[in-house]
Amino acid sequence: MADYTPLELKQTLRIRKLYSLHYFQFAAGYIFPGERHNFWEIVYIDRGEAEIGAGDAVYSLRQGQLLFHQPNEFHTIWANQATGPNIVVISFAAPAGPMKPFCGAHFTLDAPMRRILRQIVSEAQRCFGQVLDISEQRQLVPLDNAPIGSQQLIGLYLEQLLLLLLREAPKPSAPPARAALHLTEEQRAAELTHALSQYMREHLDGRLSFQEICKESGLSQTALKQLFRRYNQMGVMEFYQRIRIEEARRLLREGLLNVSQTAERMGYSSVHQFSRQFKRLMGMSPLGYLRSVRG
Repeated sequence: MADYTPLELKQTLRIRKLYSLHYFQFAAGYIFPGERHNFWEIVYIDRGEAEIGAGDAVYSLRQGQLLFHQPNEFHTIWANQATGPNIVVISFAAPAGPMKPFCGAHFTLDAPMRRILRQIVSEAQRCFGQVLDISEQRQLVPLDNAPIGSQQLIGLYLEQLLLLLLREAPKPSAPPARAALHLTEEQRAAELTHALSQYMREHLDGRLSFQEICKESGLSQTALKQLFRRYNQMGVMEFYQRIRIEEARRLLREGLLNVSQTAERMGYSSVHQFSRQFKRLMGMSPLGYLRSVRG
């Protein structure tokens, strides 16, 4: 019988506590006056642009860029662009040593890193509910029916992202490398899904069909379905419906339209159909959502 000597795996960085996890859709002109706290925070621009205050510095971040706030650093957000940004905010406790390279650091994420962030948000919605944009929330409360291991998966995804960023930490502000002539399959898929999501955002009235999206992608129906299942963990039309509801949430949150007007703007045949779809995806009615975001 052969003798084996196990390798004790080195743990470079562990995330034990999560304080907040938000996906905000800010209105144009929104200003967060600022706060400080004794744990780490990352701010990622998923869509649009924003100015982020960090201590005495102000960073203009655009889509795909991420900034670290170290513990006790005062930080603010100015959404002073024409279009309100979508921003992921995650705050957590982490050991000081491994996190030292992230002090004052900001990064432009590549396609695999952006995919990890999408997985974090997606798993958070399964764990805590679809609504992740209540800024006054001070405690994360898992759903009674949250999938097994969802909290651990969020921690693992976050650790994976941080470890990948640590490898880039010596030059966090360096511009992205020039694109290679032959992109990897992973990069092509990520860029295609991003382009298709932008195409869907240009057709939010509900008239866009699966066949039209398929034609825009240049893929077969089977390949397109596989692409979305792999990179978005849902079907093509389900993804499209979520984008429409995302826009409806923005209209309601900013007070631009009432529920009936929003339903009409988004191409729903009736308020009842809109409310049913909204509740299916968000876990609450449009009026319930308005009450939650307005306190």
